[in-house]
Parts: sequence; structure tokens; C-alpha cells
Amino acid sequence: MRLSKGPALLAVVALLISTVGDEVALVALALRGADRTGLTSVVSAQMLAGLVPGIALGGPIGRIVDRFRLDAVLGVTLALECLIATAAAAFADGPLLLIATMLFLGALGAVAQTCVMALVPRLFPASDAQLRINGVMESTRNAGYIVGPLLVGLLTAHGGTGLALAVDAGTFAFALLAVPVITHWLSASPARPAPEADTPPAPAEAAKGGLRAGLSLLWTGAQRRTALATIVVTVASTSGVNVLMPFFARDIPGGTASYGIVLATWSVGLVVGPFVLRGRLGNLPTAVVAVGAAATIGLSYLVTAAYLVLPVMLAASLCGGMANSVQNVALRTHVMADCPQEVRGRVGAAYGATLQSAVAVGFALAGLAPAEVARWGILTGGAVAFVVGSAGWLRTRALTAPAPADAHASVPPRQTSEAEAS
Repeated sequence: MRLSKGPALLAVVALLISTVGDEVALVALALRGADRTGLTSVVSAQMLAGLVPGIALGGPIGRIVDRFRLDAVLGVTLALECLIATAAAAFADGPLLLIATMLFLGALGAVAQTCVMALVPRLFPASDAQLRINGVMESTRNAGYIVGPLLVGLLTAHGGTGLALAVDAGTFAFALLAVPVITHWLSASPARPAPEADTPPAPAEAAKGGLRAGLSLLWTGAQRRTALATIVVTVASTSGVNVLMPFFARDIPGGTASYGIVLATWSVGLVVGPFVLRGRLGNLPTAVVAVGAAATIGLSYLVTAAYLVLPVMLAASLCGGMANSVQNVALRTHVMADCPQEVRGRVGAAYGATLQSAVAVGFALAGLAPAEVARWGILTGGAVAFVVGSAGWLRTRALTAPAPADAHASVPPRQTSEAEAS
């Protein structure tokens, strides 16, 4: 039975509405923590509480997603997020409750993200369809990073953080509308096709493994190892840059006002970036695109810190934001497109834990740099990402080009399939 694109896209939109809710929750709870406690340590602990579950609970999350029906896991997760946001609006006032709320929402958000990662290749078997859907998801999620804080500001001004958290609960309730559509999909979807000859195998022990099994499968194959290793290094170096950027604001012509424009320009790039994959760039192997985008991100930071001319900085920020979202879409598609169905949850959880760990390392390293050398820190981080990304791009291309037998090692986005949604 062939799947219809109309209900498919409606379900994806409903799920992605909840990403705005994720950003609303993050900002609203941070504002409440600052307002009710006045302690930076509490807000810092809230941020860490939202990040840690995706790393520490990768194994259990992956096993849950692989063991149970995806629609059931997603439905329960969204319902719990709705309940917790509602309870937080009424009762989360003290430091412990505020941190616990972020911890629970962070864990549930990691489950929901892993579910969606596993659903995309299940419902859209063709790699070109996966690339399009992942692009829609990335643009919508990044738009949420812009809309979420604006929405929180308006809601908090008129009804406090309680109103913002109540609206947050409503976004999760709205996302639940997608679950019946997904249930119908899963019951009507065609049988999974036999894996390609060079698709990474799922060993028998993976059925009993957790995060370790997911990591083992995630890092299978020379090309995949090269792409992931390159991007782990570039993500760590550019995450450190993000910590240093606020201290760099004093060096920018125009001060904090210009700094805000630079950040907004990056955000615009995040939203529009995935659309470039609909052109010629979308015909290239996804691993090559992802690693090339990583090098471009490093170059954008390098140019931003080297040339303190606002138009140049804005152009670099726009290109950097676009490359950031292209990297995310291409790498996610590359990792999941040829992943065996029975281990997609663990591979998705391992993917999230790997990148979040790289971000945490970058944050920690940047904390060692004095504020006075922020510009040099950004130059260094950008240079490391550019050099490592460029070397990784050359190596990834070399692993892609030589032999036709390697064609599926990096999934060509335009490859079609009889099971493709129509």
C-alpha cells in the first residue's frame, strides 16, 4: 500500500509544532528560575539538566524506541510532556522543582527526538524523501528558536511565565494529533525491503545492547567514521566559539546592537539553509555535503573574527547559519537512511549522545579561556573547524569516489525507491 504525502506532511507539521514548545519551555523555565531564585547557579543547573539526559540515558532511550511501537512511545512521551508543562506552570517555583522539571522535559525531549529520527526512514524509505523531510524538520525547528523566545516574551509580559508554560503544554497536546495518523501509517506501510548488500549489518548481540551497541553501529564503515570524527571535532570547536561570542560583542563596531544583528542573521541562515539541498547540492553524497558544511561553519567564524566590518560579518553569519542547518540535515540523513530498522532507536540515541557530548566538551574548554582573548579564541576555534573539516572533506570524497561498490556508503539523496511516498 502506497503512503499519501498529504497526511504525512500534516503529521510532520503537528510533531514539529512541539519544537516551538521545547524552546518556550527552555526560555520560560530559565526566566522563572532567575525571577524566583535570583541565582545564576540555578539557571546554569537548569541548562545542564536539559542537556544531560540525552547523553546519560542514550542506552535506555534507544532500547525503548526499538522495543515498542513508535507511535505508542511517541504518544506517551508527548502526553507526559504536556502534563509536566501543565504542572510546572502551577507548582514549579523552588530550585529543586525547576531543575527537576528541566530534567524530565530534557529526558522526554530526547525520547521524542529519537522517535522522530526512527520514524522518518520507516515512513519515507527513499533517501531523497528522507532528505526533504529532514530539511523541513530542520527549518521548522530552527524557526522555533526564533519564534519561541519572542512568544515567551509576549506571553510573560501579559500573563507571566505561568501563561507561557500553559501554552507550552498546548503545543505538546497539539502534537498528539499526529499520533493517530502515524498509527495508520505504520499499519499500512509496506514491508521493509531487504537491506542492500553493503548496508551496515545489525549483529545479533545488538538486540540486547544499549548505547554501546548503537555507538558500534553508528561508527560502522570507514566513510561514516571519517565523517562523524570530523564533525565531532568541528562541533566541539565551534560550540566553544558560541560561549566566547558574547565577550566578543565589545569588539564589534556598533557594540551589542550589531552583535544582536549578527546573531539574528545566523538564525535566518539556519531557517533557509535546508532549501539549498533541493538544488544541485542535493545530488551529492550526504556524507560529503555534511563534512563540507562543517568546514564552511569554521570558515564563517574565522571570517567573522578576522574582519570586523559589519557587512562582511553579516555575510559570514548568513553563510555559517545555512551551513549549520545543511550539516544537520545531511548528517542525519546519512546516518539513518541505511540503518537497519530494528536498531534505529539505538543508533538515533547514539547519534544524539555523540553530538551532545561534543557540545559539552566545547563548552567546558571555552570556560578555560579568559574573556580578554575571546576574539583569538573564536579565530582559533574557527581555524580548527575549517582545517579539520577541509581535511575530512577531502578524505570523505576519496572514500566515496573510487568504486561503484561504495555507492551506498554515502546515500545519494536522489536515489528513488518503489516504496517512496506518493
